[in-house]
Amino acid sequence: MTKNKLFILACLLFAYSCKKDAAIPNKHYSGLAKYLNENKSFGLSNQLIACAASQSTTEVDYNQYPIAVYFYPIAGAYEYKYFETSDINVDILDYSKFIEKQLPNEAVFNGYLRRFKNNTIAQDVWGIVTYKVGTTIHVCRGIHIKHYTKPTQYDPSLLTIQDSLTFPKFSWNDGVVAENVIYFEVVSDTLNNLISGTYTYDKYFKFYDLSNVVLNIHDVTPHPTLISSTKYNFTMMGVSHDNWVNLICMKPFTTQ
Repeated sequence: MTKNKLFILACLLFAYSCKKDAAIPNKHYSGLAKYLNENKSFGLSNQLIACAASQSTTEVDYNQYPIAVYFYPIAGAYEYKYFETSDINVDILDYSKFIEKQLPNEAVFNGYLRRFKNNTIAQDVWGIVTYKVGTTIHVCRGIHIKHYTKPTQYDPSLLTIQDSLTFPKFSWNDGVVAENVIYFEVVSDTLNNLISGTYTYDKYFKFYDLSNVVLNIHDVTPHPTLISSTKYNFTMMGVSHDNWVNLICMKPFTTQ
């Protein structure tokens, strides 16, 4: 995946904040601003894709970690960090308001994504994920964490899977919060290995038709294929403009 594709997606998802960022916005360094100042020999990039969701109550550690902050680590990423504000009433470009939180993180879909497991907020806040690649620090746009006011809905009944040999079509409806601007779709095998990962504006995706795909995070040649009479899993996340996941639909399916 090219840097241009990442940049395009960042602007599409976060057009409301696509204005010139001040890397270190004030002279009194703290939080993320202090971290950037301590690493001022590094270049900066805002091409980091991240979002957050309420964890499903079926997760074994839901009571300990009710929130998951997902991010896409590009090749060579290291030193994953998570920063968070104390409340919602901040300028999200004032990095001094984002204080690092030491949270466990783990691989998702066998490493194609990662997630921080969050447990300490008591109200809506903003979060930011960073990591380094070479001599560049990648910083995501602000993530509006709404676990208490708009908890993520998990509803597989909103998802329909139409069998078509090894080219199934997936379609879905928005849930109770109809604020999604983009949808992330993953097809994985029963061992949770990612087979395809795509973003669309439409409420459908046909495997492996990329005509309505705005970003493909598993852009390989030859393209991924499914095996007939085999079990797979489909996961869809509906994401708002401020990077909160309003809806997650997950359902297993078997190819014909």
